[in-house]
Amino acid sequence: MIKSLKSIYLNRYILFLSILSVISMSCRKSEIPSGNNNHVVQKTVANPTEYKDVQFGLSTFYDNGNSTDVAMNKYNRIVEVHKSQGANTIWYRVGNLYRNHINWGSSKQYDTGISPTVAANDNNVVVEIHKSHSWFSSGLWYHVGTLYSSSVVFGGSHKFDSGSDPCVALNNNNVVVEVHKSQGNYGLWYHVGIVNPTTKTISWGKSYKYDNGGMNPSIAINNNNIAVEVHQAPTSGRVWYRVGRIDTRSKTINWSNSVNYQSGAQPDVTLLDDGTVIEVHASEGLNDNLWRMMGKVNGNRIDWTSVGEYFDDGTNPSVTANNISAVQTHDGEGLSTGLFASSSLITDHSNWMHNIMGHIGNKPLNDIVVPGSHDAAMYDLSFGQTQDHNIYNQLKGGVRYFDLRPNGNLNMYHGPVTGPHVDAILSNVKSFMDEGRNELVMLKFSHFKDFNSEVYKSLVNKIKNKLGDYLYVNNTGKRLGDITMNEYLNDGGKVLIFMDGSFPVTYREDGIYVYRDNYNSVCTDGDIVLYDSYSDMKNYESMRDDQLQKFQRFNGVANDGSTADMFLLSWTVTPITGVWLFCKGANANLMYEMNKIQRNRYGKIPNILYVDFYEYARVTDASIIMNKRF
Repeated sequence: MIKSLKSIYLNRYILFLSILSVISMSCRKSEIPSGNNNHVVQKTVANPTEYKDVQFGLSTFYDNGNSTDVAMNKYNRIVEVHKSQGANTIWYRVGNLYRNHINWGSSKQYDTGISPTVAANDNNVVVEIHKSHSWFSSGLWYHVGTLYSSSVVFGGSHKFDSGSDPCVALNNNNVVVEVHKSQGNYGLWYHVGIVNPTTKTISWGKSYKYDNGGMNPSIAINNNNIAVEVHQAPTSGRVWYRVGRIDTRSKTINWSNSVNYQSGAQPDVTLLDDGTVIEVHASEGLNDNLWRMMGKVNGNRIDWTSVGEYFDDGTNPSVTANNISAVQTHDGEGLSTGLFASSSLITDHSNWMHNIMGHIGNKPLNDIVVPGSHDAAMYDLSFGQTQDHNIYNQLKGGVRYFDLRPNGNLNMYHGPVTGPHVDAILSNVKSFMDEGRNELVMLKFSHFKDFNSEVYKSLVNKIKNKLGDYLYVNNTGKRLGDITMNEYLNDGGKVLIFMDGSFPVTYREDGIYVYRDNYNSVCTDGDIVLYDSYSDMKNYESMRDDQLQKFQRFNGVANDGSTADMFLLSWTVTPITGVWLFCKGANANLMYEMNKIQRNRYGKIPNILYVDFYEYARVTDASIIMNKRF
């Protein structure tokens, strides 16, 4: 009877987690644009050849407080400001971005007030603005400071106007622009000023009204005196932008018309010299979802190249960038008093191999790092979901190794849950390759369920008919792991197909290769052998320790004494269901752990970073950075 009751309670708990996970994922997907909704008002243009994007992923905690704002310069020095969670004191913290991970210094109080905002330039000049903390004052105050490696030396506090919701931007010419909302209505105002770093003062121009109805305004400027402003509509749950040109002589801005570009709240924006725009915002309404967008200034408009991509939960997001990386900070979700941050490379994740061939071209496959997608086809909303994006979008996000598990109907599956048909998978891969990609894509088919020889032959025929000349045929006489990236890609992008089990041995086909796991009793017939031993743990720390210890022991020898070509770091937790709820700790900390990894004593590196919900792990950025330093 006791055993029976335990079983009942366990099943109820599993069902609860499953429902909670699906609800959580459904909530964060509720704003993702699709082809038949009106989430985006302005039409999105096709990705230009210089297309870049960011993948902030899940964030890590760095302090307590609220009302965070962040700035960064080209030296990867970061200044963050926030208000105390329990008092009207304002604090700053200096950080340094290293290998896409932020190393934070200590938090230091610099004044009293609320709604702090900060900007920094490449001359290590810092401008901070905040609102008076008194209920009886609407004063806006500024500090000018000098940024050092671990601190900011601020000048005195100076009142310059009245209002609320201030935001500030600064360029390398010491031009500063400030925007704010009226204290008593929804009018939006701006100032242009010139910073004197020696006296730590600002010579402000007049205050000009530029909009009659807005709140939470944010401003970004670049060294070409282009300005981009975003704000939230006071009642409609929409966010708006406008582009402007700064006249430093008159200290004015010539603004374009305001454009409704998205639904959302609390928008923030940063702007690069080439016109690249990175925007973050929160969901409108009750959801604590955070979203990112990218675009490019084109005359008086912004051409958005990516829209409405969820990256975390929280409120009050802030974003900053230099030409290489972007950093976002935000307040915690719900009643949390925590502050959280993450960073991303600003790069074309869809062509990352091509773009770093100078680092990896002469390296064999067994000496590079690639992002891997666990249960890659389980991207539809279900209890078995392990990914958010279909295969095409995973490829665009940088994934290059795909775990695919077909059943006898050639549908992908995970446990009892059925996913898309193999035709959809292959069509996604072909669509990606047809775009002229010079990338190596690896498809591993395994865990065959209800298969026979006829089903297997049908699978192979579909692969060969769909992918055709993209299939890599090995005429080198080398093992697949020993072939260099230049050899794989010397005549364009290729798809490398691996098959587990006995069928690929019995029915040999050019372009279809035998896969073996390191722990198989016989690995000698494998064209490629991977050390792939997942931890089978629900706890992140236990999984981490298990995988890192296994990596340190990996010597390139399989269980039967033959060659083990590559090491797969299975950065996955394994709950019965509700993967999204359990994988957050693993994904948020992948970058930090990969930054610490060195070659083990056998000279080996982790070759495949194998994750669930890949974009929240920043796995492509981790792979790029690791390939450049190994």
